[in-house]
Amino acid sequence: MKGARVSAFVGIFKGLLLATVVTLVGMLLLAAAVVLLGMSDGVLSALNQVLKLASIVAGVRAAVGIGGSRGFATGAVVALLYMVIGYGLYCALGGMLFSWTAMLGEILLGAAAGAISGTIFVNLHPRGKKRFRAA
Repeated sequence: MKGARVSAFVGIFKGLLLATVVTLVGMLLLAAAVVLLGMSDGVLSALNQVLKLASIVAGVRAAVGIGGSRGFATGAVVALLYMVIGYGLYCALGGMLFSWTAMLGEILLGAAAGAISGTIFVNLHPRGKKRFRAA
């Protein structure tokens, strides 16, 4: 039982780490696109939401793996932690005033995306394991 918990915590940490890296790289690309292409605020806001979703999916993929276990719970936890940390940093860095409703909405949407993507990854079959049927 202890090994399973440690494995779950390591997976969650790996997922958070990858989600953070994807976010940072994506933010650099978005900043370059804003400078070079002069995007509007609406386009930038939409791309920011896509980047958050991509970061969550990448993090959940790293935490759960293809054909892993506990995808729903692990995906939800990775996304929940990612959103709470991100929202907290955004507010701490002066992004906006703290709003309970905005925070709750962001966190719930992120947790739902993480849980759904975790469920999908768990139900995929690893490529290395081929199923053979007797004819």
